[in-house]
Amino acid sequence: MRRTDSTTRLLGAVALLGCLALSGCVATGDEATDEPSRDATSSDSGGTIGDPELLRLIRPSFVDPDDRAAVAVIDGDGVRTAFIGSDASTAFEIGSITKVFTGELLAEAIARGEVRADDPVGQYLDLGDAPVASATLRDLAVHRSGLATFPSDPEFVDRVTADYEAGRDPFDESLDEVLAAARGMELTAAGTFSYSNMGATLVGHALAAAAGTDYRSLLTERLLVPLGLDGASLPLAEDEVPASHAGGFDADGEPVEPSTLAAYAPAGGIHATVGDLVAFAQAVLDGPLTGSAAQTDTVEVGDGSAIGYFWNVHDSGGSRIVSHNGMTLGFASVLLIDTSSGTAAIVLSNQGESVDDVGATLMSHLG
Repeated sequence: MRRTDSTTRLLGAVALLGCLALSGCVATGDEATDEPSRDATSSDSGGTIGDPELLRLIRPSFVDPDDRAAVAVIDGDGVRTAFIGSDASTAFEIGSITKVFTGELLAEAIARGEVRADDPVGQYLDLGDAPVASATLRDLAVHRSGLATFPSDPEFVDRVTADYEAGRDPFDESLDEVLAAARGMELTAAGTFSYSNMGATLVGHALAAAAGTDYRSLLTERLLVPLGLDGASLPLAEDEVPASHAGGFDADGEPVEPSTLAAYAPAGGIHATVGDLVAFAQAVLDGPLTGSAAQTDTVEVGDGSAIGYFWNVHDSGGSRIVSHNGMTLGFASVLLIDTSSGTAAIVLSNQGESVDDVGATLMSHLG
């Protein structure tokens, strides 16, 4: 992956969990010129293995010795995968793709009758009479509550920025500390789109409270286990990071600590293999998550795009693509699912630079 120079390294510490790309995730990538065979698995001394076409498409994006990447596509031929410096067991931080897991948990909780979309989050969490207490679960899930992405108090921002620049995992807050921070936040321009990691965090913990459990247990029992995501986990502390963790690097190529996110985990804490995201995508395409309220209860944002429960939903040319991307301190990811054609593309990387263009390239070659 190409490195950025030091002047662009700090992308914004308070947004490092990733941001939602409303349409960029579905752009068409550059066409390749030669036509490789698709009927074999290949490997080479550069640490690549998998489908030859996929390797040809992704290799130009991952050329540094410490690059590790895993990609998959789902199409009429089934599932195809390719790996650079990794394999099927390698765990990557998927960042804000975690949010769509939280969104699917919201849809299920509504179906179970545990919560309603219009319930105020303060009904489930100790937020007192703070402004955020009145924000509904649905408004938080579609990023229209007016809640900022993270607390803006100087102490928090200075600490997170310093940790980010030093390559340290910046988040270790307990749930009580997160709730205390949320009580100090204002709602600005409610009803308009404003991406919020804090909002996703509160939704996740509210759903757990409604179910009488914690977020990690809820995620595990309702999504990870039923969908067979055997390599996925939600580490909340460094000693819980899986041994198969890929090891992340920032945009300057410097190694960084694994991200665990602690109580902010519902916004971006999942670690997973590419096979885990394949199973998740298959559940969306033709399984228990097909047509869920998380993907269909949407708010229009223009240009054929809408927001579901944390899902980006884009309609164009007869196709409906639901997607999300992710970025942590040392990882980037993208998940694109065309629910109309039954295709999907997944890209996981151990570099802190966007891989949206790689995902778009893969999608453009699916037919």
